[in-house]
Amino acid sequence: MNDQNQNPSPNSNTPPPTYRDSREQRYAERLARREARRQRYGSAHYGWFGGALLILLGVIFLLENMGIPFLVNWWALFILIPACGAYLAAWEVYQDQGRLTRSGAWSLTVGILLTAVSLFFLLNLSIGPYWPVLLIAGGLALLGAAWLPE
Repeated sequence: MNDQNQNPSPNSNTPPPTYRDSREQRYAERLARREARRQRYGSAHYGWFGGALLILLGVIFLLENMGIPFLVNWWALFILIPACGAYLAAWEVYQDQGRLTRSGAWSLTVGILLTAVSLFFLLNLSIGPYWPVLLIAGGLALLGAAWLPE
């Protein structure tokens, strides 16, 4: 096929797309930005994350096997995996929308709460006196997210 048929030049006689409303236009612009980002970075945009996570886990297990007590509750690191995924999801939404939206705030809140719980276990702290603070923080995050645009 000819490249001119696939990607018409700006000087071609094709009219610009028409939209019913501004919401539809913003949606089309978001899709175009997302596709441009996929073409720029490829499918392995966050491939470094998995590699860095495996290296970190390997170093921690190696220290434990050598008799160097690094973390008391090393299993709590597995709570950080979905927390990091939530942070990445919030970052994707922010990049896609250009601002923090309700879904980005939800992802960010989940990441923060999971990180806090994981730190309690990793540092061998008693969560007993502090669990109400986690409830308050979650409630504040829900209130804040309710005021954000979708």
